[in-house]
Amino acid sequence: MTQAESPAPDHPAPHRNRARFRWLLLSLAAGPTGWICQLVVNYGLSSYACYPGDTPRRQVPLPGWTGEHLLLVAVNLIALALAVAGLLVGLVLWRKAQAEKPGGAEQLLEVGEGPTRFLASCGMMASAAFGAAILFNTVSTLAAPVCWDLTH
Repeated sequence: MTQAESPAPDHPAPHRNRARFRWLLLSLAAGPTGWICQLVVNYGLSSYACYPGDTPRRQVPLPGWTGEHLLLVAVNLIALALAVAGLLVGLVLWRKAQAEKPGGAEQLLEVGEGPTRFLASCGMMASAAFGAAILFNTVSTLAAPVCWDLTH
């Protein structure tokens, strides 16, 4: 029997071609990337607006910085949209790979099968967790007054 005639071995992820690796990676990385960008950009914007040099700002900022609070909220909403996109991509991939191997999580973990479904579920959980963190930061940005309002 030649190699072309021999039956294919049973692969642990027979439906792996249904989920592209780049989409799995997007699902896994979207939430953390959005959260990191939100923290870094908001920290930089708010710290410069409130403390541009050696001393804190005591008057209303320059004309270009009057909408700084709206800019901070916009960055948060973009980061939240990125996390939601990662969650939705993970959900779509999880549904596609749901028929990968029969059984629940316990059976699949025991034999080490179903990696596509596992990665999709990890992407959903990561995006949901980091989306919640972004949402909490957004609420604090909306609730806390901007720095120059505290000095008046």
